[in-house]
Amino acid sequence: METQIKSFYKTPQGIKFVTIFGYTSRSIPSLEINGVGKLSKNIKEKLIFVTRTRRLNIPQKRFVICVEVNELNDHRPEHLKWLEFPLLLMFWYLSGLIPISKLDDCITSGMVNSNGEIIHLGVPDNFATMLFSHFNQEEMKQLKLITNSASEASAFWQIDSSLLLEHIPNLKFEMNQIESSSVTPSYPCMT
Repeated sequence: METQIKSFYKTPQGIKFVTIFGYTSRSIPSLEINGVGKLSKNIKEKLIFVTRTRRLNIPQKRFVICVEVNELNDHRPEHLKWLEFPLLLMFWYLSGLIPISKLDDCITSGMVNSNGEIIHLGVPDNFATMLFSHFNQEEMKQLKLITNSASEASAFWQIDSSLLLEHIPNLKFEMNQIESSSVTPSYPCMT
């Protein structure tokens, strides 16, 4: 089985888009994450931990998930952390845990914490314009944004991640909003 998903992450220069692709094969059971440099091992172990603590059954296969390095403009960990959720989604999809027919017409972004908290990267007001400059019109017609229900990107088909993953226990979904005038996140105050 093989598939791909589109993702985005924020940098000081703005939102950047990247493709994540993966496949399974019959071989020694393992999970490989490639393309995110020093973060690869940390993300791999986090995905395995989040999966195991939820007691999800993973087939005994080799899983290979890669970030298209030719599309990466920034390799800094503070930016690449926004690819954790699409990598987790890809792993669970290839494992047969997600009730969705395909991922190759989807786009998403987010961080995953070891406690099961998923923090989606919010989309800026001009997100549609950014997508139109990156994807062709045919791709845009089919594109589905996987995010939580707090998203305001009404120009796209949306899949609510909390509903998509509702059968997986102990997940919590948050949104990290991006201010419309920049790509700097606005964090809610904690008391």
